[in-house]
Amino acid sequence: MKLKPLKFGNVTIDFPVVLAPMAGYTDAAFRSICKEQGAGACYTEVTSAEGIRRDSQKTFQFLEVSRLDHPIAGHIFGKSVEAMVEAAQYIEQLGTFDWIDLNCGCPVKKVVRRGAGAALMKEPEQIGEIVRAVKKAVALPVSVKTRIGFSPAFVDHLTIAEIVEEAGADMIAVHGRFACNFHKGEADWEKLGEVKQAVRIPVIGNGGVNTPEDAAEMVRVSGVDGVMIGRGAIGNPWLFGQIKNPAQPAPDLGKRRAVIETHLLRLVELTATTAKGRRCKAGYNAEQAACLRFRPHLAQYIKGLRGRRDLLQHLNDLQDVKTVLDAVDNVLEKNSEII
Repeated sequence: MKLKPLKFGNVTIDFPVVLAPMAGYTDAAFRSICKEQGAGACYTEVTSAEGIRRDSQKTFQFLEVSRLDHPIAGHIFGKSVEAMVEAAQYIEQLGTFDWIDLNCGCPVKKVVRRGAGAALMKEPEQIGEIVRAVKKAVALPVSVKTRIGFSPAFVDHLTIAEIVEEAGADMIAVHGRFACNFHKGEADWEKLGEVKQAVRIPVIGNGGVNTPEDAAEMVRVSGVDGVMIGRGAIGNPWLFGQIKNPAQPAPDLGKRRAVIETHLLRLVELTATTAKGRRCKAGYNAEQAACLRFRPHLAQYIKGLRGRRDLLQHLNDLQDVKTVLDAVDNVLEKNSEII
């Protein structure tokens, strides 16, 4: 699959297959792994505009950026125009981000209840107001991440895309599922194609890409300018390199183990340097907190391997790096003769 470099504003993504923003996953440690494996760009975790506005230390840790991240978007959500503007200005002032992305598609209930994320798709004009205000307030390029609709009763993908473009956004990324379906069912890549035909700004397609073949098919069906990968990259960051070079083989056990260790050690370092680790208040030190945060990644890194079930049953006991890696080595040893 050949994709042209994607350009918007002053940003160029040479290989426009990018890592999606995912709460609880796309911190600086995981982003660095995906970048090294070929991801063309990254987004931060889903970051609260109100949290930034209120000087929340927990929120600020989402904005930790490493030298490997670029190009990277600061990804924010909120309903208030004022909060989104202030958050965007704060991100710009950090001087560490290449562009700002506005979340208009997160289906998580606590976000939707606030009238933010996917709830904004019920108020397309509010999306336009937010985009216009943020564009006026910052010099960085501004993009929007959304979905094809809130539900089948709100199939407004074209209306929203046109409003986003008219309001001045530089790029749009669209997930091919309704928000009410979260990640269930097939992504509708044909609707992504309809968006691509309706606007002149670049369009990145999201949803349902788990293999190199999926990425190629999405581009073929929809004609999008880039591909965004979320859950398909968890435990499989090699997917980016395989899309770039289909001849690239799947990682052997040694390479898998090396990436697991590197990812975990970077997460420990990140947790130690953030102002307040997410689990520090529960009495965990940085290493323990990182190992606990690593659990969902670990479960995917060893997916399909013999011995995985036993390891998963003892996840709560894996609270230091040595114990985690010993458990990984035990699983890999059981698979050395079959992979």
